Amino acid sequence: MVSFAVTQEGIWTVKRSIESHNHELAKPDDQHLLRSSRHITDESASVLKSMSDAGISTVNAFTYLSEEVGGVENLGFTKRDAYNYLQKERRAKIENGDTYSLIQLFKERVAADNMFAWDVQLDEQERLMNFFWADRLARIDYDCFGDVIIFDTSYRLNKYNLACAPIVGVNNHWQNIILGIAFLSDETIESFTWLFTTFLRIMDNKHPITIFTDQDQAMARAIETTLPNTRHRFKCDSEEEFETAWNAMMKEGNLQNHQWLNDLYKIRSKWSTAFNKNCFNLGILSTQRSESTNHVCHGISKPTSSITECFLGLEKMMKTWRRNEKDEDFKCSQSEIQPYIKSSSILKQAALFYSRKLYSFFEEEFLQGVGGLCIEYSSSDLTMFYVKSIDKCPDSKIWTVLFNSSQGTIQCSCAKFEMMGILCSHCMRVLRQLDIVNIPEKYFLPRWSARARKDLYAGRKITNLSNSSCLSVEVPGNLKIRNYVCRFAYKISTEAQGNAEAEQCMLDGMTSMARNVQLILEGKKINNTNPVCGRKNIKDPAKCRPKGISNARLKDHWEKKKKKKIKNTDFTAPTSIQFTPESNGSQSSFM
Repeated sequence: MVSFAVTQEGIWTVKRSIESHNHELAKPDDQHLLRSSRHITDESASVLKSMSDAGISTVNAFTYLSEEVGGVENLGFTKRDAYNYLQKERRAKIENGDTYSLIQLFKERVAADNMFAWDVQLDEQERLMNFFWADRLARIDYDCFGDVIIFDTSYRLNKYNLACAPIVGVNNHWQNIILGIAFLSDETIESFTWLFTTFLRIMDNKHPITIFTDQDQAMARAIETTLPNTRHRFKCDSEEEFETAWNAMMKEGNLQNHQWLNDLYKIRSKWSTAFNKNCFNLGILSTQRSESTNHVCHGISKPTSSITECFLGLEKMMKTWRRNEKDEDFKCSQSEIQPYIKSSSILKQAALFYSRKLYSFFEEEFLQGVGGLCIEYSSSDLTMFYVKSIDKCPDSKIWTVLFNSSQGTIQCSCAKFEMMGILCSHCMRVLRQLDIVNIPEKYFLPRWSARARKDLYAGRKITNLSNSSCLSVEVPGNLKIRNYVCRFAYKISTEAQGNAEAEQCMLDGMTSMARNVQLILEGKKINNTNPVCGRKNIKDPAKCRPKGISNARLKDHWEKKKKKKIKNTDFTAPTSIQFTPESNGSQSSFM
């Protein structure tokens, strides 16, 4: 070792020098372990960051780099250096505070996407409580497919123990789509009310037809207040049949005093299809689609994840889903659907309209109708038909189909079209009986079309599913005009790019247009700036991660109540009771 002293004039003097080593010299194979020899090159740093952003673990990324150069001794840094580098990168994202970094990301997204919308809620200590965001594609998707949404808050896995609350929809390919994501600090009526109010404001006050949730009382109260026109859902074909099946189950199991079943019966309108046959709901029976989203979240966040990391991870998940959707759009545009029965004009008609997945549903109903059902009885004027299974079982279910040739309408007691938007097999059997070769256009809902978005934003009429009479209404203009302007501006800027005169002409025109719009809006301009945008003193949420929980799925209201012992010495509840309500062959299970 050697030490120096430096004078004020800058003269260096050797103060101490020891030429012998107090350790063995490093061998060439161990040289990469010396601190002075370790260095992460820009190329290696770029690969590490890219692989980490793609969800590849640090150890696997390090192994890949070492294999590329023929071993760790040729890499120039250790595994610990790789961990330290990536951790430093993560800390840099939130160096001014997690909440501040998140808001900065929101502002960056708004600058790049003028339809990106977000909002936050703070507590009395200026700490972040709840936040919500939706980007341009999410808002467009809601305009196209926001008739039915699924909402669930059963996933918490971040260092603040915030509940991840994705709002999920279903597109025309029967795929999950994200319509917005919220993080909530608690599950109170106030938090849910804030979220649904914010969601509606961002979505131009367009209410969904149906919302599926778990059985959470606070959530239900908030929905009643903020979404009064939306059917809240949590299989019998009629209310009478449901009551008969329920009473038979209660009597057979001696369950009249079972508190959980009695509470479940009180909210039967929220979960039994018998009370929701006039409501469009895509045929969904639970929040399973949202729960599958929560499963994806498990691979994105960890108990130590910041909310900034959660946001970035969820953005990647949304990009992956949208890539899958584009792939399906491409398949629909490049290949024609081949009907199973090539001579069937109805299947040909459906193949030209539906997306690939929805056509498979339609074809299944068609084949079941013409091959698995028969007409039990028909009225003399051919306006009423009783349809049953072809197997001739004495207790088989009978469905009633009403047909009106003058109005071109057909309606079944199973109400599949009213709930899901495709004709059922019972209607198919009647159409075959009447030798009808084409289905009226009103029974092909545009939300299931292979070109659903193009049809919507081309200004075509869409079917108002909130009304069982299927009236046609014009597409709402707010989101459509913004989408058109964005696409038009992008087209003009792309064409002008590279030509200085054209670029200047475009900029002058936009400046003039902005000035004219400002004059029109003078005196009634709405301030859309989020009040927290310029604030730098917003505190991070309080850290309160439960100890010892690796997959902290929250228990819903009924799961919590099941843990309480029933104080009744004369009755012991069975662990599982099954009953079949004779509805479309389905079976319900009550635990």
